[in-house]
Amino acid sequence: MHRRSTRLAIVSLILVTVVYAINWFNVGALYYLMGPDLQGGVSGLGALTSSFFVGIGLMQIPVGIMSANLGPRRVLIIGQVVASIAVVGESLSSQLIQITIFRFFIGAGLAFVFSPSVAIITRLTERNGSGTGVGIVQSSFGVGGLLGLLGWTLLATYLAWRPSLALGALLLLLGALSCVFFIPGDQREAGVSFNGLVRILREKSLLLLGLGVIGPNLGSILVFSFLPYYLEKELGTSAAIAGLVASAIVIVPIFSALWGGRLYNKTRNPRLLLIVSSLSISASLALCAGPNLLVIATSPVVGGLAFGVGTTAGIAASRDMNPIEKTYDSLAIAWVSAISLFGSFWPPIVFSYLANAFGYTQAWFGGAIMDLPLIIPLLFLAKRVPHE
Repeated sequence: MHRRSTRLAIVSLILVTVVYAINWFNVGALYYLMGPDLQGGVSGLGALTSSFFVGIGLMQIPVGIMSANLGPRRVLIIGQVVASIAVVGESLSSQLIQITIFRFFIGAGLAFVFSPSVAIITRLTERNGSGTGVGIVQSSFGVGGLLGLLGWTLLATYLAWRPSLALGALLLLLGALSCVFFIPGDQREAGVSFNGLVRILREKSLLLLGLGVIGPNLGSILVFSFLPYYLEKELGTSAAIAGLVASAIVIVPIFSALWGGRLYNKTRNPRLLLIVSSLSISASLALCAGPNLLVIATSPVVGGLAFGVGTTAGIAASRDMNPIEKTYDSLAIAWVSAISLFGSFWPPIVFSYLANAFGYTQAWFGGAIMDLPLIIPLLFLAKRVPHE
């Protein structure tokens, strides 16, 4: 593939990931406006967040199979179109239950984006190691998260929340068009056999990785979903300041994901990187219960550092731990993503229950405690991933 074409393809994948992240994060930023209109409190935000993760988690394996059979580029385009339609429905809905259903379909559509993007970019950057390509995707995710959290908070003050959501649908269509024009056509693949599928799903290292990545995901989800609302409603912080503080959870991974990719390429030790990341995530959630804004503001910084390193190492290792041919790379990545994302649907429900029943301080400490058992599966993971 020509160098210029490779660069255009990578830029297109960066754009797609940025738009993907915007539509992932923007509801948490806009809920302070959505909640009163929809008559939903913190429980409503928990329902929206959980619905999204059920959708994105359930579809990971079907997406991995489709990617291996149809090619990751086709799946990438289909997913963005499906998600854009669901976002339009979300922006037009007048009831919380309707938006909760559309958040499920948005999650399902966005499931078509991540593992195909990783499969494509790791092939384009293969000479530099799996960590490099995954680091680029995760860093782009951070840029999109920043726009979704902080940018959409500011945008909603001028456009209101419905037009702000609808803009996300337009951006998804633009992302799909960039894939059409700049990402090369899919290579002819052998497809997925039943035996190959079973082998991937039974691979112990992939299962342990998926469980281990839940830890960094859990911290990031709770911070970006609940911290802006907590700062605005409980501490009386302005929406702009709340969005700025919470956005550190996605600003820091812009840099820490690239660093995490380099660390993974150098150490080939996802177990160590994920254990340190999970412990740091637990500490960051405890900091959210701090006595003042200055202490609380350190939480997203610590969490963002841990999230960038941990998830990059976990996803890069999932590709390298694929026990069979490269056709199954997308499926291996999707399986780890399925476990980590579907396994992340319950923390928002538990957190919102704790916040309603006992208060936010106890909820933040509860989140910190929830993260610790997720370190246990990592203790059984191999120390190092062998080079190919």
